[in-house]
Amino acid sequence: MNQLVLKISYSFLLLSSILYSQNTLEYNLNIGDNMTVTQTSAQDIVQNMEDSKHEMTNHLEGDFTFIVKAITDSSYIINFKFNRFKLKSTSNIYGELMNIDTNNDIKEDDLEAKIFSGLTKSTLKMEMLKTGEIKKITGTEAMINKMISDAGITDEFTKELMVEAMKKEFGSESLSRSFEQMTYFYPTKKVIVGDHWTNKYTGDLIAENNWTLKDWSKNIELSAKSNVSLIAEEDSHIMTLKGTQDTSIIANKKTGFAQLITVTSNTEGVTVMKQMSNVEIPTKITSKTTFKIK
Repeated sequence: MNQLVLKISYSFLLLSSILYSQNTLEYNLNIGDNMTVTQTSAQDIVQNMEDSKHEMTNHLEGDFTFIVKAITDSSYIINFKFNRFKLKSTSNIYGELMNIDTNNDIKEDDLEAKIFSGLTKSTLKMEMLKTGEIKKITGTEAMINKMISDAGITDEFTKELMVEAMKKEFGSESLSRSFEQMTYFYPTKKVIVGDHWTNKYTGDLIAENNWTLKDWSKNIELSAKSNVSLIAEEDSHIMTLKGTQDTSIIANKKTGFAQLITVTSNTEGVTVMKQMSNVEIPTKITSKTTFKIK
């Protein structure tokens, strides 16, 4: 074999090897697939005021279920249900701010617990693209109305205010953007181990993510370095923060669905108090969230 033929053959084999090693990362789900997710989040908030330091902690736990109901050419139709919601918030100044666990018996005068118990009584429908991007979630209006009716709120004006407030956290758009953080990480191109790609989360939390395929031997292993910004506005204040976020994912090679997700973030900025002449309070938030999926 002459040298030219040898070089062409070698180049062809090398190219074939590279193309063969490229992987299409996407979801490969079947109708009836059932995934149970357990979320645990710990968040520490520190606000430095002139003569004191306000330290708050939020500890959230949640269990929810995904069941694939239909498949289209480009997406999956998935039934989604909250099974449990637990949130405990404390402050070094004000003590316990909130303590809710939908698995516990609800006291008659516990309005917040009644509201959040409604989360576990509704089934939502999610349309997710094969990259994990969530196209839409339907059923949120009925769920929010159920949360308010379970609380026994009958005054129409109060109900309208509550509906608008709940949409910020549990409306279709906000839930879609929130759940993308545990589904939306696959690229639109084929990749090999070591390759990078980017995507972006939107909503109150904006994250520009730089993903890396770390391993493909047994599971899909991904990591991401992200620049994040957060703007959260309430009646009394506006919180504006920027920082970084690290994400680590181990996903099932056959289905593409994550088995373990770990997210840590550090952000800093200011909280502007509307009712205090727009005074700016330096604010820092550190958080860690894990999702375990079976």
